[in-house]
Amino acid sequence: MWSAIGGVVSFIAKEVSAWAERRDKLQAAELDVQLAEAKSRAELAAYKLKSDIEWDLKWADASSRSWRPEFILVLWSLPTICLFVPGLRGYVMDGFEFLKLFDPNAPAVFMAGWGIIFAATFGMKQALSFMLPGKAAKLAEAFSKVPDDIPASAVEKVTERLRS
Repeated sequence: MWSAIGGVVSFIAKEVSAWAERRDKLQAAELDVQLAEAKSRAELAAYKLKSDIEWDLKWADASSRSWRPEFILVLWSLPTICLFVPGLRGYVMDGFEFLKLFDPNAPAVFMAGWGIIFAATFGMKQALSFMLPGKAAKLAEAFSKVPDDIPASAVEKVTERLRS
């Protein structure tokens, strides 16, 4: 009888040991998969960073030998600059009114074209940093979407106290 109990205990110990080995192998395989994913994400990020740097260097090299983008930007900016010259402001406004006959959105199209030329001249990163220098606009937009839960009566009381 003791040999039968010993055999059962031995069998159970063997099965538990085999189960623990399989569990450890599965955990090791899952860890290997997670490590491979992390490595591939890191390699992809490094590749993207390298390609961004290479693009910026090629752009800088090409733009260092060319004067045309700056010239086109200056030409496109002349109407905007002339708006600040009192003697020329009327001519520019008349020109925009004339363009509105063809397309009512002509001033917006003109400014969009200026933004595109600016980005092409100075690079997209610099253009975005120039046109969107801070996060103030995003913060103001976020605050504008927050519901106003201050009761009107409280606002009136504070306003009355401030006036007196």
